[in-house]
Parts: sequence; structure tokens; C-alpha cells
Amino acid sequence: MKLFAGCVALGLILSLPGSAPAKSKIKDRKSPQKVERSTAVTPQVTLTLCISSGTITVRGWDKNEIRATSGDADDIQFRRIDKTKDPSSPANRIDVMILEKSRGDDHLDCQALADVDMDVPANATVQVQTRDGDIRISGVAAAYAGSQNGDITIERASKLVEAGSVGGSISLRDSAGRVTLNSAGGGVDVVNVKPGTSDDSIDVGTVSGDILLDRVSNSKVTTKTVNGNVTMIGPLTTDGSYTFTLMGGDLTLKMPKDASFKLSAKVSERRDIVSEFPLKYLSDSAATPTAPAPESVAEPESAPEPESTPPPKSAPKSGPPKPNSKTPAPAPPEKAESPSKTVTVITPVIVAKPIIANPYILHRFNAICGTGDSTILVSSFGGSLLLKKL
Repeated sequence: MKLFAGCVALGLILSLPGSAPAKSKIKDRKSPQKVERSTAVTPQVTLTLCISSGTITVRGWDKNEIRATSGDADDIQFRRIDKTKDPSSPANRIDVMILEKSRGDDHLDCQALADVDMDVPANATVQVQTRDGDIRISGVAAAYAGSQNGDITIERASKLVEAGSVGGSISLRDSAGRVTLNSAGGGVDVVNVKPGTSDDSIDVGTVSGDILLDRVSNSKVTTKTVNGNVTMIGPLTTDGSYTFTLMGGDLTLKMPKDASFKLSAKVSERRDIVSEFPLKYLSDSAATPTAPAPESVAEPESAPEPESTPPPKSAPKSGPPKPNSKTPAPAPPEKAESPSKTVTVITPVIVAKPIIANPYILHRFNAICGTGDSTILVSSFGGSLLLKKL
């Protein structure tokens, strides 16, 4: 469970001060008219927004300007938090404050009950958070999003995404860069994501939700789940590293028929290992066929030797007799395998089912498919491993 402490701690990180009001209360206190504010900023501006309850929607556009609107707030303020000698220059860091005059200035920070829409520069970095509401972000450079009780949807991020939800799901699509996603009570979908640099990785964790990775091309992918299924669909990258840790769900990898990978797995012996790929096992395990060691073909010591052809003095006592015209030559003996070498199984295995020796012991094996261009590491303590062809 230590592997997933980050998901549990996410609730504390995302917790906002005060109690969580219901979304229906927003409708009961709508302002007479929509509030809209805008301000000039730099193209790479960093902005923050924190509310207690409500939906946050952020869209990237081609203007060097932030525009924020709300039909629930009394006012919207932009607080410049960058340090500049020229206050008239465009801001580089902005804190968007949702003002509720009826609650007093002490309740400005993270206490507003309001739905907020924002348009920001396409190269902006967005940091948004809500306790009780959904978050939707599209077309920005970097996105940091957190919701305690809501879903998070991010599309077309170009450099970085970090998101966490305690009670909702997370969806990331058509994006690039480094990705870190965690959900305690919902699933996580990552679709059509690629790296911006060679170091960009994908890290996904859930406590009780499923994980879907569909057409991801980052060279390093790590997933962890306590009680969910993991499915990865699409081709592997050359020299890619894929690590999967599951406590109670199944792992399904759907790859092209020409996929090339090395597989190192630890799987519960209570579950099946099913592969549609020809696997060459590289080490012995309880679930893999074992090749017997070659036996010696030396003649027994009690066998009589022909009198006319005594064996050479250098020949061992148990060696075969020297052939002559009266005695047919025996087949040449097979070379015995050195005891220090591990015997490997080279016969492809299409479907392998573990032999149940002890229901509480992990089944371990190493295998290779093709030339082993990528590496797949699996630790599954309660689910099956399924390798399927697309």
C-alpha cells in the first residue's frame, strides 16, 4: 500500500479550508448579471485560480490577455504576484480572485461559490483548484489541476500536465509532454499523448479506478493501482520502459502483431498468464516449461570391451569402445551442458497457465518476444496478465 500513499495523500493536498457546500447553493445566489474582467499579460504567463465550489473552464487563445467571466461572482480581481519595476508592463504571474462581497474580504481565497470561465494565452501555465466541481482545460502549455469531488478533463496541452482528483475521474487527450495523474476514486484515461522531449514520462496512479493508456508514445510509462484494471493499447516505443504495478486488477496489453519486447513479470499463481505472442522464456519458473539437462551417454562400467581393440590409455574407463570392423561405431555422444549454465527454453509458448504450487506465492519469469526492443515490467498480486494482438 505504500506504493499508493501519494493517491491517499492527494485528499489532504487538495483539501481546501472550510466546509464543502453543495453545488446547488451556487444557483441560489447568482449575481444580477455576468461579471467579466480582462488584463494584458505576457505570452508565458502563469495564472492561479482557487474556488470552493463550482466548475472551472480554461481555454487557450491567440491573445496576450486573460479574460475571466462568471455569472455567480460579485466581482473578479487580478492580483499581480510577479516582481517588476514597471507596473504598467504586462503581468507574468497573475492570481485570479473571485470576490463575494456578502461574505467579506476574509473569504476571498478559495471560498467562492461560482462557475468561472477563462480565456488565456496558448503558452500559459494554468494552476486551478476546486473542492466541489469539475475542471476543463484545453489548448494551454502546462496545466496543474486539482478537484476533491469532480472530474478533470484536459485536452491539447503542449508541455506538461499534473492533475489529481479524490472522488472523480481524469481524462487527458491529444497532448504532449510530461504527465502525472492520480485519482483516488475514479478512473484515468490517457489517449493520444506523445513526449515533448526525450525525458518526458507518464505516471498514472489510482486507488479504485481503472487506467486506460491508448496510443501513448512516451518512452517511460509507469502505472500503479490498488483495485483497478489497467489496459494499454498501441505500439511500443523503441527502448521504451513500461512498468505496471497492480494489487487486485487485470493487466491487458494490446499491441501490434510485430511488437518486440522483453517481459519481466511477477504474477500471482492464482491467476492466468495468456499470451497471443510467441514468447521465448529466458529463465525457469513454476509456470514455464522446464528443459531437462542433457544426460551423459557414456557406456556403463560393467559393459565388456572388445578384446581385439583395447581402449587407449588416455580414454576414461566409462568411455565408449573404439570402433573396429567387428563392432559397429556407436553414435557420437551429445555434449553435456555445463552445470553452471542455466538451461533456457527456446520453444515459443502461445498460452501459458501457471502451475498452482502455492496460492500465495508469486510466479516469476523473464521472456522475450522478437528482438526485445522495449522492456515491460509487471508486478500483479491479484490479477491476470493478458498479452493480445491488435
